[in-house]
Amino acid sequence: MSAQRFRVLFRKGERVRYISHLDVLRAWERAIRRAGLPLSYSQGFTPHPKIAFASPLPLGFMGEAEVMDVSLDEMVPIADFRCRLAAETTEDLAIIDVEEMAATASAPQSLLLWADYRVELPGVALDAARRVVAEFMARSEFSWTEEKKEKSRTYDLRTAVASLSAEPIDGGVSLAMRLQADQEMTARPEQVVAALFPGCETAGITRTGLVLDEQSPAREAWKRKGQFES
Repeated sequence: MSAQRFRVLFRKGERVRYISHLDVLRAWERAIRRAGLPLSYSQGFTPHPKIAFASPLPLGFMGEAEVMDVSLDEMVPIADFRCRLAAETTEDLAIIDVEEMAATASAPQSLLLWADYRVELPGVALDAARRVVAEFMARSEFSWTEEKKEKSRTYDLRTAVASLSAEPIDGGVSLAMRLQADQEMTARPEQVVAALFPGCETAGITRTGLVLDEQSPAREAWKRKGQFES
């Protein structure tokens, strides 16, 4: 068993938005090793670093607060861990925060509930966007079929959207949305755009945060009804 675990929040910036999740994992493994930190590895013929992400970031997306757990074989002071690791990273994969977790804590992926996104839509009028958003949020359900290669899935998109709003930006609007991302279903922001603004191209998608499991009245309301109570 590993001796210690840290939960790291980090950003994935513009210049690395098109590198794969596997490349992100490798970049962090190399940075941890360069920092001289005692990274834990799995047992067996092909040991793997004990680095766990809450959710792989889709290719082309940027992230402002991605979640990664790092397990160590030896105890390291949290300030020392952060300082040494930060010295081996860049602004494109920068550390935002570090928290020490119990070594036996659940993996972040199993705790994930929602993901927050910011989506830029050029050429869309603010009044029109807010009207579409208001009409969608007022619905009790919205059946949507997602087409992906030769596969498709139909689901209730409305229950997968906890919140949605539109704000003005130069030349268009910015959508802020919180989407379901638990073990039952993961909703994607580009599908929300395709459903509500057909034909519109996004100028950029940023995952602004991830919400992990915690007891709260809002969460219990979500479990009962599929949406927040007002």
